[in-house]
Amino acid sequence: MPRRQKQMTCLSSGLVALAALATGGMSSAAPDRPLQMSNLRITSGGIAGYEVVDVEGARVGEIVQVNTDDRGRARWLRVALDDGGEVTLASFRAMLDSRHETVQLKLPYDLVVRRAEPETLSSLSA
Repeated sequence: MPRRQKQMTCLSSGLVALAALATGGMSSAAPDRPLQMSNLRITSGGIAGYEVVDVEGARVGEIVQVNTDDRGRARWLRVALDDGGEVTLASFRAMLDSRHETVQLKLPYDLVVRRAEPETLSSLSA
């Protein structure tokens, strides 16, 4: 291989490596579309305060706590219901939209209420 061709190959390889490094920081930006929460790594307070909506888009409540495993992956969401009380939901039944600060459940509202703690259900029916 001629010397000039070797130099061009080396230069183009270097430019490709620099481009890869330069765009690597873009992966830390908020995603353009909602992500399924299964095995999603988040800080325990990172999405506290996010709005929670059901599968049809009706507001359910707001996240008050996130339970994570030892690797930082979300396992459970503790949600304060708009109608009063709290419910713990498995986070893999949801889509996280960090751009709009919402979590859309793959559950209907009535099923969420049925999964609420027993004392919550009695206060909702009264």
